[in-house]
Amino acid sequence: MKSSRAILISVLVLVSMLVFSGTVLSQKKVKTKSTVRVPKYSLSVSAGFSYMLGTANGQSRGFISDYNTPSGHLFTSKNLGMQEGYGLTVTGKDALGKKRKFRVTGTLGYNLFYNTLDRGKNRTKWNLFNLGAGVEYSFSPKQKQRLIVGAGIDYTLMFGAWQSDITYPDGYVSNIYTKFNPASRLGASANAGMEFRLSKKMDMNIGIKGSWVNIIPRQNSYTSQAYETYINDSKSNSGIEFSNSKNIIYMQVFAGITLPIGYK
Repeated sequence: MKSSRAILISVLVLVSMLVFSGTVLSQKKVKTKSTVRVPKYSLSVSAGFSYMLGTANGQSRGFISDYNTPSGHLFTSKNLGMQEGYGLTVTGKDALGKKRKFRVTGTLGYNLFYNTLDRGKNRTKWNLFNLGAGVEYSFSPKQKQRLIVGAGIDYTLMFGAWQSDITYPDGYVSNIYTKFNPASRLGASANAGMEFRLSKKMDMNIGIKGSWVNIIPRQNSYTSQAYETYINDSKSNSGIEFSNSKNIIYMQVFAGITLPIGYK
C-alpha cells in the first residue's frame, strides 16, 4: 500500500506542476489573434486513478459485524475497507456566452474500488455509479493551453461486498463473504486541470478531482440476512449509535480527451 501511496503522491505532484505551468501560460497576454475555435458543445471522456482519503479508508481485514442483536445483524466496522480505485467518466459540456468561459456540465461516471490481501481471502469490492451536474470555468478558452476549474453535485448509487476472516464470540474463526445492499447518496465534487489542443477535432485534458460521495442522507439499519448488510455510514441514525461516521471522500488524478460536437 505504501508504494501505491507513493505513486499517487508522485502523480499528484506532476499534475499540480502541469496545472501551475498552464496557469502561468494562460495568464500571458497574446497579442496576435487566436485561431482556436471554441465549441459550443463538447464531450469529454477520461480515465483516472483514485485513492480513498476519508474514514471509509481501511484494511480489508477489518470487517466487523454484530450477530447477537435482538433486531438482526448489524455491520459495525469503522470503515468500508476502501483504498485504491479506478474510474471512467463521460462529461457533456455546454459553453455559455460569447466568450464561452463558463460551461454547464453533465456527468456520467463509474468507479471501482478493489482492495485485496492474503491472496484474496480478505478483500473488498465497491461499485460506484454516479450522475452529476455542475459548472466549469475556462480562464482562456481561445488559447491552446487552458486552465479549467469546476464543481458540481453528484448522485451516487453504490454497492459492494466484503470477504474477510471473522472471529465469533466462541472463538471460532471463519472466512465469510458479505454483500452490501445498494445505497443512494448525494455528494459534491471539485476539479482543476488543463486542456491542451491536439488538433481541430481533439483536445487532451489532465487534472485532479476531489469527491465527497455521501454527504446526505446517512443511514443505519439492521438486516435479517446472514450474509447481507447495509453500509451504515451515519454516526447516529434509526436509534443506532456509532463512534464515528463513514465519510466516503476520495482524490482522483485523471487524463482523457475532449471532442467538439457543435460550434453554434
